[in-house]
Amino acid sequence: MPRRGNGAGDGGEGHPPRVMVIEDEPLIAMGLKMVLENMGCDVPAVVDTEDDAVDSAERLDLDLILADVRLRDGNDGISAVQRILRRHQVPVVFVTGNAGEVRSRGMGHIRILPKPFMPAALERTVRAILDLS
Repeated sequence: MPRRGNGAGDGGEGHPPRVMVIEDEPLIAMGLKMVLENMGCDVPAVVDTEDDAVDSAERLDLDLILADVRLRDGNDGISAVQRILRRHQVPVVFVTGNAGEVRSRGMGHIRILPKPFMPAALERTVRAILDLS
C-alpha cells in the first residue's frame, strides 16, 4: 500500500516520499530527478526499460511512479505500468509527449503531464498526489 504524505514533506513513515522515474532520455531523467530531490523526495530508481521498472517496483516501497511511454530499445512504459499495477497499488503520472497513446490503450484514468513541461507543473502535480505542502 503506498504511503501518503503527512503534509510535512515525508512519506508518512519517517522518510521522504519515494519516487521511481521511468525515462530513457538521460537529460529528462536527470531533470525529473533534480526537481523531485529539490522537493524533498527520494528517487531510489531511475530506469529506462520495462523489465528494470518492474524489477525495481518489486524491490522498492514506492509512493509514486513517473513514467514515459516510449523507452529505449522498443520498451514500453505503458506495459511497465500495467505490469506494476497488477501487483502494487501506487500512483502513476505519465510524463510524455504521447498522451493520445496513453488514452487509446485504456490508461486515460492515469494522470498525464505532457512534454514539454515546466518544472513548476511537475512540482504541482507531485505535491497534489503526495499531499505535500
